[in-house]
Amino acid sequence: RRRARSWRLHPARTELALAAQRARCDKGPVTLERELTQDEVAASYRERRDRFAAERDVLASRSRQISSARLATFLAAAAAFGYALFASSGPRGLAALGGAALLALFVALVIAHERVIRAFERASGLALLNQAGLHRLARAWPELPRPSSPPLAPGSEAEALAVDLNLFGEAGLFHLAATAVTPCGKQALAAWLLAPAPPATIRERQGAVAELAPRLAHRQELEVRARLMADLPPDPEPFLRWAEGAPWLRARALRRWAPRLLALAGAALVAAHATGLTPYPLWLIVVGVNLIFDSLLGKRPRALFAEISSHEREYRSYAELLRLAGELPASDPLLARLRTTLAAGDGAAGGWPRSLRRGSSRGGDAVRAFRRLDRLLALADMHRAGLFHFPLEALLLWDFHVLDLLEGWQAREGRQVRRWLELLGELEALGALAGLKHDHPDWCFPAQDAGDAPRLRARGLGHPLLPPARCVRNDVEVGPPGSFLLVTGSNMSGKSTLLRALGVNAILAGAGGPVCAASLSLPPLCLGTSFTIQDSLADGVSYFMAELRRLKIVVELATRARASGQVLLFLLDEILLGTNIAERQIAVREVVAHLLEREAIGAISSHDLTLASAEGIAQACRAVHFREHYRELDGKTEMGFDYLLREGIAPTTNALTLLRMVGIEPRSHES
Repeated sequence: RRRARSWRLHPARTELALAAQRARCDKGPVTLERELTQDEVAASYRERRDRFAAERDVLASRSRQISSARLATFLAAAAAFGYALFASSGPRGLAALGGAALLALFVALVIAHERVIRAFERASGLALLNQAGLHRLARAWPELPRPSSPPLAPGSEAEALAVDLNLFGEAGLFHLAATAVTPCGKQALAAWLLAPAPPATIRERQGAVAELAPRLAHRQELEVRARLMADLPPDPEPFLRWAEGAPWLRARALRRWAPRLLALAGAALVAAHATGLTPYPLWLIVVGVNLIFDSLLGKRPRALFAEISSHEREYRSYAELLRLAGELPASDPLLARLRTTLAAGDGAAGGWPRSLRRGSSRGGDAVRAFRRLDRLLALADMHRAGLFHFPLEALLLWDFHVLDLLEGWQAREGRQVRRWLELLGELEALGALAGLKHDHPDWCFPAQDAGDAPRLRARGLGHPLLPPARCVRNDVEVGPPGSFLLVTGSNMSGKSTLLRALGVNAILAGAGGPVCAASLSLPPLCLGTSFTIQDSLADGVSYFMAELRRLKIVVELATRARASGQVLLFLLDEILLGTNIAERQIAVREVVAHLLEREAIGAISSHDLTLASAEGIAQACRAVHFREHYRELDGKTEMGFDYLLREGIAPTTNALTLLRMVGIEPRSHES
């Protein structure tokens, strides 16, 4: 009881702490007043996992019971009707009445069974989501579903950034934040990670993320509903092309009005013949005309029905997602605006949105639009029921009237659907960033610092993709313009990890999310990196030329950033290894000079300790280093690292020690 009571209080404490943080968001780096511990977050996931797993098991048992009752009721109803039809004597009427009652009970059981199945799917999904939350905390990557990577142009700046910082690969940032499920949600999150937002947008997103972070239950309801769509076609573009396209029937007045007039004439002639006003079945003439009309023009409506109906389950799922989005209680301005826009429809055409004119604040219009489309598609599905469809088409030209209704929906709602789905995607992306904040209460929201001497200052900076228990934090400062950080150290000591930590946290900061740091302030940044370089035998490109091409991209980014009022953060890991030491120093000096002239800030890692004293570099660099330590155990030398950043040039190297550790004793090279 004490534990249950503590978890009921837990969200409220979190809400107050996050509200206090949002209130100070513009004043600098902040942390929570009362931070949750990692153990509390894990305990929350375990409690929810166990609760929903127990609920799932109860519903599974209930489903089996109802399934057995359905079968028994159906057989009993069939037996009762059989007795009523074929018995030669006895209470046949009573048997028929009993059969009807059993049939009604069977229908009720079918409806109840559908509800139990939906509840079972929800409980199963929520149990899996909370287990996935535990896997995320432990960085158990193989246990987490890997989302598909967005398409990136080969050789583009986005692809270089994604590869260097592992944004979309296995054990990457997108993998960690993989709670955005719908195509629009994945696209929104990927776009935010690849392109930093303006400072005002970043502050808006931070407020929304802070409010969503403690709302674990609501975020998981949205996610589990979206995951139930996983087996549906992933691309909504075919439907959007129809929704935003030109109508076929309404653009042709004759084809639109002829079915109406023929339907009226047919109905009137049937009524006249049925009441004896006309002795002949003149309505058969209308039937003949309708059949000719349908044979000439009816293929197009049915082809459109088939195209739209193929996404029918998507519409129902999106309607449920939009309903949940509209019910989100939100005091944050961005979340409130998203919710209002979903309720309002398209306000871009001028004037106030419809929901504001009506005083509505719920996500009703989008939901009602999708539900109306679902009802219209149920009418369109009649063309699949040949026994019922033929008389309706022959007498009324049914398909043309349904298509007219669908095109009416297309005209009213079609051009709003893409915006609705984009807003839903934005909400999913905000939820994914909020999940990072919920799972890592010691992460902070960064402050935007656009001072005269822009620099990145971090206290307790770590790599977001490392397990929290193994993540070593360091205080780092990069900048101001005219200077750069030179990171030295032995192999495996943490140089590349520090550069990647700077890059990935800058990515999160530009997306409006939390960062793996106790505090972080930075100017409006764009990123240029050079980590993972590959030569190309097919293209005849050497390793050195591939490096130069990547560095050319970084230098061009610095020029564009300066022109747009941003600062380039360059992160270069062991650059220009494909040439000799003498020319390498000259080349590195030229690259650094080009970047510093463009007021970029950044960090370079290198094993070449002489760079710190090289002409043109010594004046601009601030040297920091990592080091290793050794111990003897059972006659063997063991090497370890503390991954703590220290000032100055690395005093040690370990290449020869590593050579001995793999069994190769270096020969003496004394002259």
